[in-house]
Amino acid sequence: MRIQSPFELNLQNLILISRNWVLIKALMMLFLLVSLSLANANAQDNQNNMNHFRGNISVTNNGLSLIPAFSLNRPAAIFELSLGGERLSFDPEMRFALDGKPWSFIFWWRYKIIKSEKFRLHVGAHPAFIFENKMVDDGSGTMVSSMEAKRFFAGEISPRYSINDKTTITFLYLAGRSLGKVPYALNQFVALGTQFTKIPLSQKYFFNASPQVFYLKMNEKDGYFASSSFVIGKKDLPVSLGSTISRKIVSEIDVNDWIWNISLVYSFNNEFVKRSNLLL
Repeated sequence: MRIQSPFELNLQNLILISRNWVLIKALMMLFLLVSLSLANANAQDNQNNMNHFRGNISVTNNGLSLIPAFSLNRPAAIFELSLGGERLSFDPEMRFALDGKPWSFIFWWRYKIIKSEKFRLHVGAHPAFIFENKMVDDGSGTMVSSMEAKRFFAGEISPRYSINDKTTITFLYLAGRSLGKVPYALNQFVALGTQFTKIPLSQKYFFNASPQVFYLKMNEKDGYFASSSFVIGKKDLPVSLGSTISRKIVSEIDVNDWIWNISLVYSFNNEFVKRSNLLL
């Protein structure tokens, strides 16, 4: 096997980093174009149609995924955004390792079928890309690092019932399929949980908790898990501290028994009214 010179190694690293950032910029441009299209479509609706642009931007010590096998398991930055109207929204999730390399991009479209005070039901679908770095032979016997994008398509249905303004029962069924040759070609995810929000710790501080149990099937293997997300925040402050803990109950899927993280989260929520006459 030929040994590469330091110059060749540095050149290959620069080319790899350049390709990563070109891909990131292209996907960000796609997100911007779709966002502008959705905003334009909403602007053509009823003149009093309420629109929103909100999201969470977080930095975490351990990038975890809803499906444990897709977790990054190292520090990450996560962008969860939502842009749309009262019924239809575009909810992209873009995740990166802290060195700038992409981890996963999920482009959700969601539609609220039922939206009442107590009961809500939405459906959604998305294409997704999960990125992995692999060592491959460049054809001359030299192993080089190469980024591979695995493509998926998934759909979900999620009813939820609010017991009161602080307690909600949630259910989620998600089914996904790969669009190429990957180890996990068919995934099914079923979760039942409870959300406790704005639980007062004092006059200034609040606490959120979202415990759930879920069943995961990946091809012929399956398993049962329990997880919970926690948030501690201060009223009128957009920055909060969050954590997620997941525990394998019994599973044939090869994942860690315990996974957890701590995250610093910045949240924003903007609502606006599109009017047909800007002078009114």
